[in-house]
Amino acid sequence: MSIINRNSEYYIALECKDLQANAMAVDSTGTYVLLAGRRYLAIRNLEEQYESILKFPRQSKYDVGAAEWNPTLHHKELCVISSNQRLEVLTWKNDELTQTHSLRAHTRVITDLNWHKFDPNLLASCSADTFIHLWDIRDPKRPTLSLSAIAEASQVRWNKISPHLVATAHEGDIKIWDQRKGTAPVQYVAAHLAKIYGLDWSPTLENQICSSSQDNTVKFFDISNPRRSDYTLTTNAPVWRARHTPFGEGLVTVVVPQLRRGENSLLLWNISNKTTPVHTFVGHRDVVLDFDWRKRRSGDTDFQLITWSKDQTLLVWNIEPFLQKLCGHEADDLKDVDDASDIEVVKLPKKSSPSVQPLQQEFSLLNVHIPNLEVKKMDIVARIVNVKVTVNNLTVNLEATFPNTYPHGVPPTFQVVTGSNINDIIKTQLLQTLNHLAQQRVSKNRTCLEPCLRQMVTTLEQLSVDVEHDRIYERPYIDPVNGLGGYNDAYIPFPRTSGAKFCSVGTLVCFSRPLHTRRISNKLEVTTPRALSALENIFAKRSNDYMTVSAYYFQRQRSRAKHNFSKFSKAVVHIYDALGLFFVNRQLAEEYILDGDVGTICKHNAAAAAVVGRGDLVQAWTLAELVAGPQQADEEMSWSVHPFGNQLMQSLITHYATQSDIQMAAMLCCIFGKDHEISIRKSSLKLLLSPAHLVPGKKWLKSGNSPYHTIPPADVIADGWVIPMLRTTRSTSLDNLRVEELVQLVPQRNASSALYEYYKFAYAETLYRWGLLYNRAEVIKYMCNLPEPHRGVEFLTDCKNCLKPAKNCICNTCKNFSLNCIVCHLSVRGSANCCMICGHGGHTSCLSEWFSIKNYCLTGCGCHCLVDTAGMFSS
Repeated sequence: MSIINRNSEYYIALECKDLQANAMAVDSTGTYVLLAGRRYLAIRNLEEQYESILKFPRQSKYDVGAAEWNPTLHHKELCVISSNQRLEVLTWKNDELTQTHSLRAHTRVITDLNWHKFDPNLLASCSADTFIHLWDIRDPKRPTLSLSAIAEASQVRWNKISPHLVATAHEGDIKIWDQRKGTAPVQYVAAHLAKIYGLDWSPTLENQICSSSQDNTVKFFDISNPRRSDYTLTTNAPVWRARHTPFGEGLVTVVVPQLRRGENSLLLWNISNKTTPVHTFVGHRDVVLDFDWRKRRSGDTDFQLITWSKDQTLLVWNIEPFLQKLCGHEADDLKDVDDASDIEVVKLPKKSSPSVQPLQQEFSLLNVHIPNLEVKKMDIVARIVNVKVTVNNLTVNLEATFPNTYPHGVPPTFQVVTGSNINDIIKTQLLQTLNHLAQQRVSKNRTCLEPCLRQMVTTLEQLSVDVEHDRIYERPYIDPVNGLGGYNDAYIPFPRTSGAKFCSVGTLVCFSRPLHTRRISNKLEVTTPRALSALENIFAKRSNDYMTVSAYYFQRQRSRAKHNFSKFSKAVVHIYDALGLFFVNRQLAEEYILDGDVGTICKHNAAAAAVVGRGDLVQAWTLAELVAGPQQADEEMSWSVHPFGNQLMQSLITHYATQSDIQMAAMLCCIFGKDHEISIRKSSLKLLLSPAHLVPGKKWLKSGNSPYHTIPPADVIADGWVIPMLRTTRSTSLDNLRVEELVQLVPQRNASSALYEYYKFAYAETLYRWGLLYNRAEVIKYMCNLPEPHRGVEFLTDCKNCLKPAKNCICNTCKNFSLNCIVCHLSVRGSANCCMICGHGGHTSCLSEWFSIKNYCLTGCGCHCLVDTAGMFSS
């Protein structure tokens, strides 16, 4: 629908959320605007303010990259759009938009197009395929001339004066071509070190061209002497487009929409004054996608700027004579600008300065009797105002400097000078408030000195109260301009005032409030509140004062006569070595061994236990050595078939696990649990696993077989069962192990095997925290774990050679690399990413670099990978 919402600078000509157009163009007469997207092509008549938009459905899976009307009156009804690899020439006639030509020659996505300024039949296009094609729409089957470059061309622009010159942008370089002189460029300009996003020829100088780049600059070159730029405009963000104004020496710039830096404004510059823009067009709620110029009618001196934004809003900006004059355009006397609440710019003689007069009038109308404020100095020549504000015990000396273009989009600069006694926090909040208010005023070409001074007094009054109650360090900043802020913490739990927690292995950390603050709390009968919102009420009822979180933790001693601030009380965090409270011992972990026959292992470990004074462990290792006995020649006659051996070792492991000696339990499991698990594995697999779970060709790992199996997966495989490791068992403490839950998951005869796996895993984690990585690896080798099965959606790559699905970088079928990078064309061996829409991909680093400056697929398939993928998940 069409909405007319006027203010002093612009009006909304269109707001249509379902249009989803990303390209815009205004015809040569300034009557019609074309909005093009994947779903619709739309035409809006700018002369008819209340006319509804005409939409024409477009059946295509590709977005429109660029759109442009024919600039000549002879073919003013023609417009062209680019869609992936083709150009569509459309005719607007009798309120109908029909396609008349389809130009196809590019092999990759088209990046830009441009009609010839004088020949109504000539059209230029460039593409990621490195070609620049010149078309004659009278012969649409093939280009009339094809120019080849090494790098892709991102922009193509016909010269506005010379009919034979065309410029193209290639990364940071510019090439100049002459269609009369073959297919080689006639000039080369090394313009930028970063990506060039836009080109624009001068409308008055044949050899001058400007380029906008990702390096935050706009450079102007004379192509007859291109070694260095004539001059440069520097902005605070990458520049998407920079285009000359149809009047004076003006230039309009806009930031790159793909980067979405939060800057939705357009800047108007005077090329002769390159230090700062003369005006800022503020109105869009999202990034500007495109803009163009429109002249209302023949002989009219007013121009209009048409802008289209990501918020699907079309704005029409009135470029009044005073803005034209700021760009060096000599016109008649400036029109009166009348505002109901502010006096802006009065009618001036031609030779008067348009910047001094508004400031002089503002100085003369300033109310110098604002409470708590004293105007020290007003210098109209130096354009400086000095004021002093005194509120309670706060004193601020402020200096405001007004630029030459004030108040037309450029705010004054504020500085706190010597003689002030405020801290950095108050200073920062004060300057933020003043800058915010000033920017709001000048964005509408309104003066801001007196409103800023009054707001300054109000802000200091509020901040002085905050300092008195010690709230400046606690409460979130409340914007005095918008009145926003306040507490929204009714459901935020109050931080703990004391606590104790075991951290790492054998470390106990304790914290609490200082002793004297606890006494104060007890005297006032203050209990720890449940939420932050209850803090103020609890304390205010007892002391008639304000209590903050910091004050609750670190209460200050205050005199009853007056509030005098003292130093903060320090809270102490105590860290204890609690390793002596546990049975696990680091020295034993370093001395224990697992390699060799069982008898040798038991003897060595018994000796290590004797050194640290653990007699009980000496007895256990001696008993284990006796149970093991001499090695039998027959492999079937192992210790597990001993009449008492199996039951005895199981009881011994259970005993130490019950006593929370996870170290001894795990060591016994590694040495004596292996053969037991292997002996019952075959029967367990047959009983407990269905054929669907047995993958053909799957190699089941047995404990001790692989010296490289050092990382345990999340699930424990016990006798064929996949036992889920409970979240509560992710600890080295056996107190968190729910044995009953594990026993319920498996038959009774297999429950012990699941517990053995947990003991090994827990002990391995303890060794890891101690930094004993070699010892940890030895324990992990005795675990019977399989890799965690994949759960959820799995993405496979079709091998580029045999077209068979491949999970890894090397195809299991043809043994070749399965994926080539679309950027560097090398085989992908490491980190890779692929688009889930078009399937193209490559190295993560290459794709990251490409999509940092582009939003479409490099292959030319037309897919906007980032946007389309995000849309798929959002839907």
